[in-house]
Amino acid sequence: MSEISKNDTYDVFCMDGNSVLTTNVRALLSGKNISTMPIRSFLSPIHFLTKDDPVHKAASTIAHYRIRAVPVLENNKIIGCVTAKSIIELLSKKDNQWIGANLILSANPITIKSSETLATARMLMLSKKIDHLPVIDKNSIRQVLTSYHVLQSLIPEEKLGRRSLGMKKVGNLGARIGNMGSTRIPRCLPSDNLNTIIRNMLDTNTTCCLVSLWDKLQGIITYRDILSLLAAKIESEIPLYVVGMPEEQKNVDLITSKFSNTLKRIRNVYSEIQEARVTIKKQRSGSKNRREGMYEVSVRISTPHFAPFIFKESGWDLGEVFEILSQKMRKKLSKRAKRRSKPSIRKIETPGLIESI
Repeated sequence: MSEISKNDTYDVFCMDGNSVLTTNVRALLSGKNISTMPIRSFLSPIHFLTKDDPVHKAASTIAHYRIRAVPVLENNKIIGCVTAKSIIELLSKKDNQWIGANLILSANPITIKSSETLATARMLMLSKKIDHLPVIDKNSIRQVLTSYHVLQSLIPEEKLGRRSLGMKKVGNLGARIGNMGSTRIPRCLPSDNLNTIIRNMLDTNTTCCLVSLWDKLQGIITYRDILSLLAAKIESEIPLYVVGMPEEQKNVDLITSKFSNTLKRIRNVYSEIQEARVTIKKQRSGSKNRREGMYEVSVRISTPHFAPFIFKESGWDLGEVFEILSQKMRKKLSKRAKRRSKPSIRKIETPGLIESI
């Protein structure tokens, strides 16, 4: 913990033979006395990068493992790491005005009341694998509690680092949340673009942004949501990008191949398809949500002359979800192609008018 606090970081890494082990702030929450417990019990293996790996691989690794940095190895030594913040800084220099907050937010975020205990917050963070909990006080979001805030309650006061300056030491996990947390969290509207969101997060040096409409919380955007935009390109005749494909998913090649073939068939009748972007999210549950584990898939079809076509579908079986989406796309775009190919009535009648004159 001293290394995390001293270096103002979320993740730490070490070598174990040919393997890279890591731990982070959220993992440390599972300990009861982390100042005396051996670090070994908190370590787990992680994928690493080389200097030749593309940026999207770093982004995918960070998003999949819900971490904020991934190590870079050379000659079996850790020579550095790629951080989520550094990738987002690169994204801030691109034109992202076409990406609205409503396209990337995590809807219905898990929240917690200020009257709840830190122990409850810790349980939610560990079970749901999240680092941000918007805190509700009198029906309003006053602050956001992070995993780092909760970790402070597990550390003796003399061990607290520079990031905790100005924070009141909470004695134990049985304490109420109260005013604990950060109030400097940026907020945005669902219609705000990604450039604005990234700029606000970088300016406030925060790792999340709350999406609100008429003072009602609509969702939350974290580093992970933004990094998911850096999709892996699938080799296909039509440019196809896929975000969030689960690493444990079986038959990935079959699913993407069938979807690619669907795009190819559709372009035979609707030739203006330029590219397709697929976003896959796995639903996480709150206390009143029974859809945990369900896949939510969104497909964005880009054309040169019209607004993008958006198709969405949810289901427990990813293969079936893609099949339903393929049917929806074929039906809608084929109909549109037929309407466009109909000869105009005005054009049909024009020769007759000319002859009558």
